[in-house]
Amino acid sequence: MRTYHNNIIPIGLLLLAVGFTIRYQIGRRRFNRRGIGGLQQFSTYSRFIFIMTIERVIYFIATLFLWAGLFLLALAGIQSIKF
Repeated sequence: MRTYHNNIIPIGLLLLAVGFTIRYQIGRRRFNRRGIGGLQQFSTYSRFIFIMTIERVIYFIATLFLWAGLFLLALAGIQSIKF
C-alpha cells in the first residue's frame, strides 16, 4: 500500500459525516419552521428569500461533500483490490 493513499478513507468518511450532518441540520430547521398547516412560516418575504437561498446553497455544498466522500471511498476500495 502506498503511503500517500493513507488519508483517503478518513477524508472520505469525514466528508460523508459533514455532508450528512449539514443535510440533517437543514432538514431539522425546515421541520421546526412548519406550522399547524404544514407550511414553513417566515416573518417577512425577504427573510424567506434570504433563508431559502442560503439553505439551498449550503444543501448543494453538502450534497457535493457526500458525492466527494463516496468517490474517495470508492477510489480507496478500487485501489485495495489486487488484480
